[in-house]
Amino acid sequence: MMKAIHLVKYGEAETAFKTSTVALPELVDNDSVLIKVHGFGINFADVMARKGLYSAAPNLPAILGYEVVGVVEKVKNQKNNHLVGKRVVALTRFGGYAEYAISSTNGLIEINKDLPMGKALALATQYCTALLAMNKTGNLENEYILIHSASGGVGVALTQLSKLKNCKIIGLTRSLSKISFLTKNGVDFPILNVDNNYQKTLSELLNDQKISAIFNSVGGATFKEDLKLLDSGGHLVFFGISDRINSKKGFLNTLFQMIKIGKIHPAKLILNSQSINGLNLLEIADKKPQHIQKVLKELISLLDENKINPHATNEFGWNEIAEAHDGLEKSKFVGKVFINLTK
Repeated sequence: MMKAIHLVKYGEAETAFKTSTVALPELVDNDSVLIKVHGFGINFADVMARKGLYSAAPNLPAILGYEVVGVVEKVKNQKNNHLVGKRVVALTRFGGYAEYAISSTNGLIEINKDLPMGKALALATQYCTALLAMNKTGNLENEYILIHSASGGVGVALTQLSKLKNCKIIGLTRSLSKISFLTKNGVDFPILNVDNNYQKTLSELLNDQKISAIFNSVGGATFKEDLKLLDSGGHLVFFGISDRINSKKGFLNTLFQMIKIGKIHPAKLILNSQSINGLNLLEIADKKPQHIQKVLKELISLLDENKINPHATNEFGWNEIAEAHDGLEKSKFVGKVFINLTK
């Protein structure tokens, strides 16, 4: 048996979760492994799931969680016995908010004992998302790029990875207090964006300089604004729709969100040689976990070479799950948010 944090009710973080005792998860697939969890990450998709706005989430009561750090305790296939006892960071198809979790051999990577838990968890989700997003934009070098929510986990990662390409980085934030952090992290043009009027601000600041790549986790009306800024041959990459967080469940609210985003004819993309890309890390991890493992290995190398530095100071204990969720929802934090089970 094990303890797990169940999402039992949609809504506010304070009333949404309950700790329960449940059976250990079973090893079903041939490449599955059982991990004794030392810590798990919290992501904005978890917040969306708590609000009932994430269709991929399991039905209630549900154990959320996409990534864990821990030690492999058991494997399904004996050929993977070499993993037993190894400290790993692993992606999970939900189920991370627990003392034990299931992953696949392709969805994990061994890490040394000195790698801080929070940094490892940030690599698994935020940095994987960022690197995969950048891979969709081709070979960016010395280009102007725009990052929405630049102080969030993926925004921090995108900034650091883009800086390795000598890009000029425009970073948006809704909090004045986060401007100094954006500058320290490498953002060249930190912009306070309260009313989504950043298109006008940037046009004036950069003298109508167009943007080669835009990384958007917000959605809503920002889609139209981004297209106004996108250069010929430019790439717009969506990896979230946080604008949806203020809406309720239901068809009408979904329809309203679609109207806010608007539509674009493919002929316009052809005319301007532009691309619009979507990225869902959970889908990739589920269908092609070997891609995630490859990206994780690349990120570990960059970390070992001191080329990236995950920001992961938002550490909470098991009984602080509501506080962690609420703070993430209300943009109180910078970088990665995680739960340490060893506290």
